[in-house]
Amino acid sequence: MDKKALEKKHEYFTAVHAFVRMMLLNHEFEEAYEKIAVHMFPLYASAKQRNAARLNTHDLQEHGKQLYSLDEADHLVTSCVSIALTIQSILFSNGCNADLLIGVKKIDDKLFSHAWVQLENGDSIDPNNKNKDLRVLQTYNMTDYAERWVLSLI
Repeated sequence: MDKKALEKKHEYFTAVHAFVRMMLLNHEFEEAYEKIAVHMFPLYASAKQRNAARLNTHDLQEHGKQLYSLDEADHLVTSCVSIALTIQSILFSNGCNADLLIGVKKIDDKLFSHAWVQLENGDSIDPNNKNKDLRVLQTYNMTDYAERWVLSLI
């Protein structure tokens, strides 16, 4: 992939992250998650008709790493939740029904928590590589939340 195309993809990734972060800042997590799922659902549902391109998970991993580096350089504010939710949103909008996982483990008498994405085939996308040995406490699936929202309207 040429440099210009990669920059364009990163701009899109950063824009989706800004949307996700705004939703997380303005709403409780469950409400924000539902709103994001509902906003992305038409893209998910139309992915086949649009011939949405199959996403390269390595590219998503690299885009996530770049967001972490922007955060470390104080150019952007991120968290594992905002980055994982961005990755999940992009996958979902391209027809991939991945899960957002939140896990914990105890380290030196302290509780460590982390969020990452798990694909339908079981592979994980975790740009920070911190999901090892974590006990999964919660799994979030955008299709479930979008369908639940639709049923609440009936």
